[in-house]
Amino acid sequence: MGEFNQAKYIQKFQKENYDRCIFNVPKGQKATIEEHWRAKGYKSLNSYINDLIKTDMSKNVDGGV
Repeated sequence: MGEFNQAKYIQKFQKENYDRCIFNVPKGQKATIEEHWRAKGYKSLNSYINDLIKTDMSKNVDGGV
């Protein structure tokens, strides 16, 4: 039996359970964005973006733009 490879296990789990969305920002904006989400109390850029999307989509469902 082979040895357990945690990195490979995590990659497989992520591939099966998540879609990746890659986006670009203008040069220099990454640091500004990072300061902003940290100041708002988010633990990661991913959680910040997911929250923004969820909030925006719920506004649209509830009669927003």
